[in-house]
Amino acid sequence: MDRRSAMRMAGAAAALGAFPVSPALAQAFSPIAGPRSRVIYVNDLSGDLDGFFATVHMLLSRSVDLRGIVGTGTGRPGETAEKSADFAREILGLMALTGRVPVHTGAAGKMAAAKSAVASPGTKAIIDEAMRTDTDLPLFVAVGGGLTEVASALLIEPKIADRLTLVWIGGDAFPSGGTGETNFNIDPLAAQYLYNDTALRIWQIPRAAYATTVVSATELQAFVAPHGAIGKWLYDKVVDAPNRFRKVLNMGETWTLGDNPLVSLIALGDWGPSSYRPFRYERTGSNLHDEVIAPRLNPDGTFAPRSEGRKIRIYKSIDSRLMLNDFFAKMRVNFPDRA
Repeated sequence: MDRRSAMRMAGAAAALGAFPVSPALAQAFSPIAGPRSRVIYVNDLSGDLDGFFATVHMLLSRSVDLRGIVGTGTGRPGETAEKSADFAREILGLMALTGRVPVHTGAAGKMAAAKSAVASPGTKAIIDEAMRTDTDLPLFVAVGGGLTEVASALLIEPKIADRLTLVWIGGDAFPSGGTGETNFNIDPLAAQYLYNDTALRIWQIPRAAYATTVVSATELQAFVAPHGAIGKWLYDKVVDAPNRFRKVLNMGETWTLGDNPLVSLIALGDWGPSSYRPFRYERTGSNLHDEVIAPRLNPDGTFAPRSEGRKIRIYKSIDSRLMLNDFFAKMRVNFPDRA
C-alpha cells in the first residue's frame, strides 16, 4: 500500500470514529484530520422539499460532526415538528444510518409572546451540545426554517450565546430587509429576539442569495435519482410535487435547493476572515458576504440600521457550482448507479 492510500484510509477511519456509517458509505472521501466543526441541523422537513436535499447533503459531508437533527414545524396545516422528525428518521433509514444521528422534535408552535421560550427536545439538544466542555470544535446551528428552537435555547440558557454560530436560511437582504420571507414569517418574534437582544454570532443567507440555488428536474433525474434508495426517494418527491405545490404554482422544470447553502458554508469551508473566533483554518472563498453591524430587525422583516453593536455576516451570493457539484458527486460516490 502506498503512502497516499494509507493516509486516505487513516483519514477515513478517523472521520468514521466521529461519524459512524454503514459499509455502503465507508469508501467516501473523508478529511485526514477528521471533522472540523460540530453541527446541530434544524429544518422543517414537513414543509418545502429543499430540506430533504440539504439533509442528505449534510449527512454525506465528512468535515462536520453532525450531532443531531431537529425536526421543526411551519405553522401550516400538516407541517408539524413531529412529521419533520419522522421524515428525518426515514431519510436515515434509506441511507442505512438508522440510529447513527439523534433526531429530536422541535417546538409545537411559535413563540406566543416576545421572549417567551417554547421548550422542546430540540431546544434541549441545542443547549446540551452548546454546553459541552469536552471538545474545542466550533459549533454551528444550521437552520433551514424558523428560529423558535434557537431563540428558546438562548432564553432558557443565556450562557450559550457565545458558544455557537447560527447559520440561517431566511430573511431578506441588507440593508433594507423585506416582508413576506417564509422562514422569517414562521416565527418573527424569535428572529427579532436573536437579532435585537442577544450577542449571538449570525451568518444569514437571505432570500436574494438562497433563491439563486436553482437546479433542473433533469439534473436531479440524471445525477440524483440513479443513486441508491435515497436518490430515488429524493427524485420521486420532486416528481410527486404537483400533488402539493404545482396545482397552485406551476414550477416548470426547475426547483430551488435553497437549504443546501447550509452545507456549502459549513462543510465546504469558506470561513473567511472574521472576529467570531480563531478558526484553525480560514480562507476567503466564492460565497460572498458582507460583515455589518447587526441591524435592528422590525416586526415586518425590514431592517433599521444601527451604528454600534456586534457584527454579523449577511451573504450576498452562494457558489452554486461548488454546492450542486459536490452534492451530485457525493451521491455518485456513496451510492453507485443502480444500473
